[in-house]
Amino acid sequence: MSVTPELNHTVAIVLAGGQGTRLFELTGRDCKPALPFARFHRIVDFTMAALARSGVGRVMVGTQYRPETLTAHLREVWDPVWPEGGLMLRDGAAAGPAGYRGTADVLRANAAELDAMGAREVLVVAADHVYSMDYRGFIDAHRESGAKLTLAAMPVPREDAGRFGIVTDGPGHRIAGFAEKPAKPTAIYGDPKQSLASLGIYVIDWPWLREMLADPKVLDFGEDVIPLAVHSGEAAVWRWDGYWRDVGTLDGLRESWLDFEAGPPPCRRPLVPGMKVRMQAATLPRDAFNSSVNMGGLRLMSPMVGSGNPDRWTALDRSVLMPGARVSPGVRLTNVIVAPNTVIPHGLHIGDDPEEDARWFRVSGDTTLVNSAMLARRGALRTPVFSLFHGGPTLHRKVQRAQ
Repeated sequence: MSVTPELNHTVAIVLAGGQGTRLFELTGRDCKPALPFARFHRIVDFTMAALARSGVGRVMVGTQYRPETLTAHLREVWDPVWPEGGLMLRDGAAAGPAGYRGTADVLRANAAELDAMGAREVLVVAADHVYSMDYRGFIDAHRESGAKLTLAAMPVPREDAGRFGIVTDGPGHRIAGFAEKPAKPTAIYGDPKQSLASLGIYVIDWPWLREMLADPKVLDFGEDVIPLAVHSGEAAVWRWDGYWRDVGTLDGLRESWLDFEAGPPPCRRPLVPGMKVRMQAATLPRDAFNSSVNMGGLRLMSPMVGSGNPDRWTALDRSVLMPGARVSPGVRLTNVIVAPNTVIPHGLHIGDDPEEDARWFRVSGDTTLVNSAMLARRGALRTPVFSLFHGGPTLHRKVQRAQ
C-alpha cells in the first residue's frame, strides 16, 4: 500500500471486539467481524480495504470476544498489506480482567502507545460494517471544520432510525443534538420521513479525547464521548451518500449479502492478492448445476435427478448459503440463511410457515437462520442427503420453483 503523507500523524482504531448478539448462533464461535460474507470475504475486510486504499499507515485493531479466527485472518491477509509494524492487534485481555469496558475504553487502554506514536488525530472505525469509503475526504472535512470530533452520517428511513445514533444537524455542520438509539428519532429538517444516522465512523483530535478519557466514567463513544463533544459545541457532522450497511442483524446480513450477488456489487469488493486466489478457487464449476430462466429468476436442478419431476427442483428465494453449506433436491428456501457447513436435506421447505419454522429454527425479523444443530433437533438429518452444490457457497436472489 502507499501511505498518504498527510496522514502521518493519524492513527486508525478499528473496533473489532463485539460479539454480535443479534446474529445469534452465527457468532457462537467467532466474533461478528470474522464472519464470512458474500462468498469470498469476511466482514472485517471492507473496513481494512478502505483503510489501505486511503493510505492510513498505522492501524490498531481492538479485539475482545472470541478473537482467534479474526486475528489469524488479519495476520494472514492484511498484515502483509501494511509496512512492517503498521498493523497492530490489541486484545482486551491485556487491558485487565474485565477487558475493554466500552468502545472508548479501547483508546484509554492503549493511550500510552498512541502518545508514543505522536498521534494528533484518531480515525475510529467499526470492523462490522459493509461499505467502501475514502477516509481522506472525511479527515480533510474534519480539519477544515475546526471541531474536536467529526462523525460521518447518512439519511436513513425514520422507522429504522431507532437502531442508530441520531444526529440533529445545526449551522455550519455543527451537531446541535445527538441521541443514541432513541425510541423516537428526530427527523431531518424538511424531510420528515428520514433521520440522520451516525455510521460509527469518527475523526477525533487525540489531545482533546485524551483529556476526556481522564474521566473513568467515559467508556463509550455513543453514550459518553459524542454527547460531551456536542454539549461543548465541538462536534461536527460529515454527510456521506455511499453504500453502507450495518450487518449486525440476520436481516441486515442476508439483505446486504444479496446486494452483492444480484448483479454489480453496490460498493468495491475488498480485494487483495490472497483474496483473488480464493475467489478463483471458490468459483463453482459450470456443471455443478443446471440453470434456466424462469419468471425472471433461476430454477436449479441437481444433475443427480431426472428433469421430469418438478418436485426435484431446488428453489432458493432471497436466501444465502454460507461457506460449506449445501442443499439437496426438492428443497425450497425463502428468506433463509444457511449457516456454514450445514446440509439441508431432501425435500425440506423453510420460509413458508413462520410459526412452524420458529419451532425448529431461529427466526428474527424476516429471516430464518438454519444450522446443523437445529436440523439435528428436528430430526431431519435422518433423511438421506444428495448434494447439489460443491466447492463452496452460492446464492440466487430470485429463484422460482419450477412449474
